[in-house]
Amino acid sequence: MIETTLVYIFKDDCVLMLHRTRKKNDINHDKWIGVGGKFEWGESPEECMRREVYEETGLLIDAYRYCGIVTFVSDENDMEYMHLFTVTGFHDAQGHRVCASKSDAGGAQILLKDCDEGVLEWLPKSELTQIPHWTGDRLFLSMILHRIYPFFSMKLVYRKGELVHASMQEHNCLVTDRLCLRPWLTEDAADLYEAAGNPKIGPAAGWFPHTDIAESRRVIRDVLHRPEMYAIVLRGSAKPVGAVGLQNFRIVCDDGELVSYFDERQSENPLCCTRRGHVFSDGREEEREMEMLPEGLHTEAELGYWLAEPLWGRGLMSEAVQAVLAHGRDDLHLKRVWADYYEGNEASKNVIRRAGFSLSHVDRHRVVELLGEERTTYVNVLDL
Repeated sequence: MIETTLVYIFKDDCVLMLHRTRKKNDINHDKWIGVGGKFEWGESPEECMRREVYEETGLLIDAYRYCGIVTFVSDENDMEYMHLFTVTGFHDAQGHRVCASKSDAGGAQILLKDCDEGVLEWLPKSELTQIPHWTGDRLFLSMILHRIYPFFSMKLVYRKGELVHASMQEHNCLVTDRLCLRPWLTEDAADLYEAAGNPKIGPAAGWFPHTDIAESRRVIRDVLHRPEMYAIVLRGSAKPVGAVGLQNFRIVCDDGELVSYFDERQSENPLCCTRRGHVFSDGREEEREMEMLPEGLHTEAELGYWLAEPLWGRGLMSEAVQAVLAHGRDDLHLKRVWADYYEGNEASKNVIRRAGFSLSHVDRHRVVELLGEERTTYVNVLDL
């Protein structure tokens, strides 16, 4: 196991990035990453960060933030603990100072050293997830580049260079071409209110529009903060624009008879992200917390989802749903998933049809408890 620092240095709306092209046998060859490197004996994370930044860039740090730790697991390299930092104030050897919100007051160009590991370049934040990089980087870049979130722990597992598992604070994370699906955080309350306050969203799904940020904060705490409920975040952004997830887990007989419910809000729930098991650096996989059900029993769940109105019609919800269903099949070993929509909700109907669900039955007098009314409900099922 090795420990490293990974540092993103801000200047105006740009970030100093290193295009790793010069080092032989470099795991990061041809990728764009922040600067940093391995700890030397006796160094603290902060000391390693300062030394590596100076050695690779020639810059001296004035203001920084320690953002989190990423556990990087690969079948091709040693396991690695990466300590993430952002730098918002610095100066070069000539004393030219910069803070992230404004350019050097004197107008002098910041002088960078020539790095023997690649080419240093100031890139706009908006471009960082579009250039060659590790897939899992999208998750933590959205956490540290666009907004200040509390210190976090993230785990990224790669096999043959492909991301096969990601989690944050022991909550699964999923990555698609255009989206990052991560846990909901209290700091997302304002964004949730912006989307969920729209009267076109909640009533169609069976709940009243949110009335203020405080209500959205309570919903995050009491409803959305579950092991398999995800905030939908656009690639290259930190802003949640919807929710998708699995809930109401249950064990049933092959004939459909209910045996038991799971409470997915409890951390002891075996359907949490640890169910997938641990992948060792040599590629071996240890299955943990995966008690096999007796023959004739299997696990099912319900799919729930909604998306902010400005993003309707772009196929984003179908992309998010497919990722969650694949996770349910491959990692949680679900055998069947259910999904409902109310009469007249054609958008929701189209999402589940594209996902492969078929109509099971129609409940013409479903009580919508939060709204205090009855609705015709179309109940759909998908065998995984």
